[in-house]
Amino acid sequence: MRPLFEQYISRSGQRGCECAFSNLYVWRDCYNIFWCEYKNFLLLKVKRRDCAFYLQPFGGADEDLPEIMEALLEDNGGKPFSMHGVYEDTRARFERIFPNIEFEDDRDNWDYVYLREKLETLGGRKLHGQKNHFNAFVKKHPDYTYEPITGENIAECLTFGEKWCEHRSRIDASDEEELYAIREACCNFEALGLRGGAIRYDGKIQAFSFGKKINDDTAVLHVEKAVIGERGLYQAMCKEFALHAWQDVTYLNREEDMGLPGLRKAKEDLHPEFMWKKYNIVYPIGAAL
Repeated sequence: MRPLFEQYISRSGQRGCECAFSNLYVWRDCYNIFWCEYKNFLLLKVKRRDCAFYLQPFGGADEDLPEIMEALLEDNGGKPFSMHGVYEDTRARFERIFPNIEFEDDRDNWDYVYLREKLETLGGRKLHGQKNHFNAFVKKHPDYTYEPITGENIAECLTFGEKWCEHRSRIDASDEEELYAIREACCNFEALGLRGGAIRYDGKIQAFSFGKKINDDTAVLHVEKAVIGERGLYQAMCKEFALHAWQDVTYLNREEDMGLPGLRKAKEDLHPEFMWKKYNIVYPIGAAL
């Protein structure tokens, strides 16, 4: 169903991580993602543990949105309604049509979007600290190599990812779900249209990353894993991947920070060009549209 999905989500100007079919696919079981096509809209529903919500409707015409929302309310079965991942342009559409709906910021799920050319050089004053980390890595490992992920090394990348996630799962159980998603991606790498890169030194894969181009100017980077505690390795992976894999895009979306302080700092330290903001719609039973 990838072509059907992408005609709705892979459009110019849509830069959220939800616009990568690969994201929806590899997380489909962990997040229990349901979908349907109705009135020229793609509708998506997520059932996450005890929480159920809809994603913003993709596509369609403004005049059909009232019918779409009524259909979603009916599907929701009279429970308090929740819609997540509403982009700013969709919020503007909703505000014109549904003046009673209120929005709340979903800061933990804002995406960090970077200029590719800045990541490939780590140049400039703001990224000076990142460049220092990279230079320290190069000094320690002058013979490191970058290689694209192919059929020849993808199993080795997966083995590294499994070990990384298994180690981290002792601290955070959510890494077990991420491992499932990584396996799904590696087993369907070509069919999903993914691009990946890896760094090798001491004869082994020590870091890898992969993502997907979603439109003419933007790619979404899903995963970036590296040996924990190796100074400058993450910076090297970020820089080399931007340089070698994404010359045909302007922006790299490195996804959200999920409200995790360490991850937020790491993403902020790379100085995004802008944040791809998202909002939630939440209103109780019986509220007017």
